[in-house]
Amino acid sequence: MRHSNRNAGYLLRANLKQNLKFSLIWLVILIMMIASGAGKLEAAFAGGASGSKEIVKMLRAPGMAAMFGAMPKVDTYNTAIVFAGVMVVFMIILQALWVMPLMIRNTRGQEESGLLEMVRARNVGRTAAITAASLELLIDSAIMGILYFVSLAAVNMGGTDLYGDFLFSLGMVIANLLFGAIALLFAQLTNNTRTANMLSYMVLTAAYLVRLVTDIQHQNLTWLSPIGWFEKANFYTDNNVWALGLALLVSILLAASATMIARNRDLGAGIIAERTGRAKVAGWLRSIPALLWRTERGLFAGWLIGAVVFGGVMGSVLGGVGDILKTNPLYRKILDVGQINAANQTMVLSFLGMYLGIFVALAVTAGVQVAFRLKRDDNLGYLSVIHAEKPMRTTISVSYYCFGLLAGVFVLSAGLLALFFTGNTVLSHPLPLKYLGRLFAASVPAVISFIALGIALVGLWPRLSSLFWLYMGAGLIVQIFRGLFDLPKHAGNFTPFGWIANVPVENVDQTWLIVMVVSAIVLFILGIAGYRRQDLSL
Repeated sequence: MRHSNRNAGYLLRANLKQNLKFSLIWLVILIMMIASGAGKLEAAFAGGASGSKEIVKMLRAPGMAAMFGAMPKVDTYNTAIVFAGVMVVFMIILQALWVMPLMIRNTRGQEESGLLEMVRARNVGRTAAITAASLELLIDSAIMGILYFVSLAAVNMGGTDLYGDFLFSLGMVIANLLFGAIALLFAQLTNNTRTANMLSYMVLTAAYLVRLVTDIQHQNLTWLSPIGWFEKANFYTDNNVWALGLALLVSILLAASATMIARNRDLGAGIIAERTGRAKVAGWLRSIPALLWRTERGLFAGWLIGAVVFGGVMGSVLGGVGDILKTNPLYRKILDVGQINAANQTMVLSFLGMYLGIFVALAVTAGVQVAFRLKRDDNLGYLSVIHAEKPMRTTISVSYYCFGLLAGVFVLSAGLLALFFTGNTVLSHPLPLKYLGRLFAASVPAVISFIALGIALVGLWPRLSSLFWLYMGAGLIVQIFRGLFDLPKHAGNFTPFGWIANVPVENVDQTWLIVMVVSAIVLFILGIAGYRRQDLSL
C-alpha cells in the first residue's frame, strides 16, 4: 500500500498549487451564499411573525419544494430550520459542481494529457495520483466546513446553537466527499474525461430528480436519493447523525473502490470498454461539423434527454402551485371564482419565470461545454492534425461555436416544451400558447448571448474562460434568491437573467432584447477573430 502511494505528497502539493485559484473562487462563492442566506433570513424573521409565516408558506408550496427541498414538519419554524430547508439541496449541488470536475481533472485529466505518464516514469506509485486527489478533496472540504461553521456562528441565527452549526457544516463536508468520490470512481471506470464528467453529472441530475419527485409526493422515499440523505439529517431539528453516517460510509466505499481499480488497471485504460470505430472512416466525416457531431453526439443526446425529463418533472408540480390561493380562506372571501382563477394563473406564470432561469442555465451549460471543447482539443493537440489539412482556423472555430449555439437552443427548446405542455396537462385551466411564445422570445436570445460571451472568452482570453462560470452562476443565484433575500429589484441586471426576470408574466423588454441580439453578434465575431490570432496549444 505504501509502495503504491509513493510520493503522493509531491503530487498533492502540485495539485494544490495548480488548483488554488479555481478552489478559492468556489470557496468565496460558497461562503458568500451561506453567510448572505443566513443573514437575509435572519433579517426577514426579525421583521415579525407575519413576514416569517409568509416565507414558510411560500417555501412549502409544491413548486418551491421541488426546487429547494421539502420543509421539515414542525410546530414552530425559526430562522435556522428554514435556512436548512432552503440551503441544503442548493449548496450540495453547488459544491458538487466544484469538486466533481476537480477530481476528474486531477486523475483522468492528467492521465489523458500525458502528464501522469511522465510522472509515473519517475519514482511515483500507481495510486499516488488518486491518493493525492482524495487528500486534496479532504483538505478543501475541511477548509470549507470550518469557514461554514465560522460564518454561521457569526450570524447566530434564531433557533440555532453551536452543535447545530457544527452538524450542518459537517454534513456539507460529507456531501463534498460523497460526490467527489463518485467522480473519482467514474474517472477510473472510464478512459476519458468527457465520459467521466458526463456520467458524474448524470448521477447528480438523477439524485436531484429523485429527490424532487419524492419530496413532493412520497417523502419516505427521499432516502433513495443521495441528496435526500442530507435532507433526512433534519439539521437544527432532529439532527439525525445516522443519515450523515450513511453518506460517509458510502463515500469511503466509493473512494476505496476507485483506489483498487487504479492499482490494477493499465495507465490510460478504463474498466468500461470503449466502442471500436469502423475500419474505414465514413466519407461524410471528412468535414469539421460532421466530426464534431460524431464526437459530441453522446453529450448532446444526454443533455436533450435530461432537459426533457427535468422539464416534465418540473411541469408536473405546476398543478399544485395554482391551488394555493384556493385553499386560503381569506382569498376565497375577498375574490370571486374568476378572480381566483386569474390570480392562480399569475402565480403559475411567476413560477414559470423562476424556472426559466434554470432552463436557460442548463442550455447555456450544454452549449458552452461544446464551445469550450475548442480550447480543450487544442490543448490536447487534437487540432494539430486538423490544422495540417485543408480546414482554415475560421472554419474550425465557426464549427465549434455554431454547434455550441445549436446545442444550447435545442436543449432549451426541449426543456421548455416539456415544462409547458406537461404543466398544461395538470392545470385545471391550461395556459394559452402565447405564454410559451413569450418564454421562447426571451430565453433564446438570453441563451445565445450567454454562449456568445463564452465564445468570445475562448477566442480572446482562453486562460480566463473559466470566469464565465462565475459570471453565470452569480447571475443565476442572485435571480433565484432575489425575492427570498429581499434584494433590490434590479440586482440581477448584470446578466441576461435579470433582463428576462418578468417573463412570461410580461413580454421581454424590447431594449433588452436588442441588447442581447447585438451583443451576441459582436461577441461571436470577436470569438472568431480572437481564435484566428491564437497560436496552437495556447
